[in-house]
Amino acid sequence: MNIKTNFVPGVFVWNKEYLVQVLTTGKNPVVTSPMLIDAINKIDRKDFVPEMLKHLAYHDTELSIGHGENLTKPTVLFKMLNLLNLSVGQKVLDIGSGTGYCATIMGYIVGKTGSVFSLDRLQWLWEQSRLNYSKYKDIAPNVHFMYRDGMEGLLTQSPFDRIHVSFAVDSVPESLKKQLKVNGGILVIPTKDYNIRVIERHGIEDYMEEIVPGIYIDHGKQGLA
Repeated sequence: MNIKTNFVPGVFVWNKEYLVQVLTTGKNPVVTSPMLIDAINKIDRKDFVPEMLKHLAYHDTELSIGHGENLTKPTVLFKMLNLLNLSVGQKVLDIGSGTGYCATIMGYIVGKTGSVFSLDRLQWLWEQSRLNYSKYKDIAPNVHFMYRDGMEGLLTQSPFDRIHVSFAVDSVPESLKKQLKVNGGILVIPTKDYNIRVIERHGIEDYMEEIVPGIYIDHGKQGLA
């Protein structure tokens, strides 16, 4: 039997198994949710990386995909997803689809009774994310990709149980906070001061905020392109 491996004598190569180990084990694992660990194993990041970068799909690094756009490094992405505390049946807003990986992961977790609305302002990424997601539609059935600027959220589908923003902003938009479900809605959003802000809505004007420091993510832009 001829088995192909990623092993090259004298050279260490990241593979899927090693990336999962980095994300889920150690003294301070990035991912602790069993549902999220299951999603990492079921949905292959390689299917969401451009052909010329597939050899880097499992590296814990930011990947430049052209036109000034980057894919978030896995440890940062999954730290944010872990902070969202996703579960079956939730309605989720994902702002900044990228190539569709994050939205597909979330769609797998929320399942048939939940839904994910993923927005991107770039038409070519909107098209690419839909194509990549099509491979996983059977196990993540309710993910809806939309070509639109997501900075104001998606009022027509609000309120949301969870809102995830994939890029850094100057300050947290009030419009996003108000689209959270009262009594438990959570927004996870990076800011340009190298923090992730986790905002939980407890009442009409009652929000609790936690700051997770030391995270760099690309700054967001506005306007369709």
